[in-house]
Amino acid sequence: GDLGVSFLSGESVLKLIKERIFNTFILGFGALMLLFLLSVFLALLGYYYKESFIDKIITFLAFNFFALPSFVLALLFVLIFGIFWKILPVMGSSDIGFEDDFLNRLEHLILPVLVLVLSHLALFLRIARNFINESFSQIFIQNLYARALREKDIYFLVLKYSLSPIVAYFGGSALSFMMGTYVVESVFAYEGLGSLLFKSIIFKDYPVVLALIFFSVLLAAFFTFLSDIVARILNPRLRRLDFV
Repeated sequence: GDLGVSFLSGESVLKLIKERIFNTFILGFGALMLLFLLSVFLALLGYYYKESFIDKIITFLAFNFFALPSFVLALLFVLIFGIFWKILPVMGSSDIGFEDDFLNRLEHLILPVLVLVLSHLALFLRIARNFINESFSQIFIQNLYARALREKDIYFLVLKYSLSPIVAYFGGSALSFMMGTYVVESVFAYEGLGSLLFKSIIFKDYPVVLALIFFSVLLAAFFTFLSDIVARILNPRLRRLDFV
């Protein structure tokens, strides 16, 4: 439908959203997938090396990054990687004239993705660890140990058993993660919906602000619904409950 016209540029609000939605999707979805894989891997690693130095260093680093607001962590990364070391780009989604260069766009994604992953890692790691630890405490898993099943097979079964609630939690956190993505975009001047939202707030471009808030809620609801479907696919018992 018609979302109105921007006060600032005079362009259609829908057109402005279409121009930037792909960049935000690549950043947000890429960071979320990396966060999911890293959280599950570190949760399994932490259980394997429970109470060891490796387990403690993982927890220490994750919670130290979590203690910093995402915009502060982003500014630190700009300072370190962009000003001191000068090894990574810190502004935009690509260099001028390189908009179609895949490697150039990928290079511009590194810092925003790192900030998003590290700033959310502690929370998602704790959730993954809770579900994985709970799975290991199940009687049928203890029975598998008693039957001397190979440890890697037991870990595979635990992972399969734990994935459903972890996926459901990730989907339920879609809106808060999206807001974090918007903040990171604004710091790195990344050409996505987040930088458009903050620019519109500053210049009081209300049609764009309202449209982006509405669109963000709809998108978060879609991802929550999608994660619920994936969780039910991963856990057939949830599908059976629908018919009870």
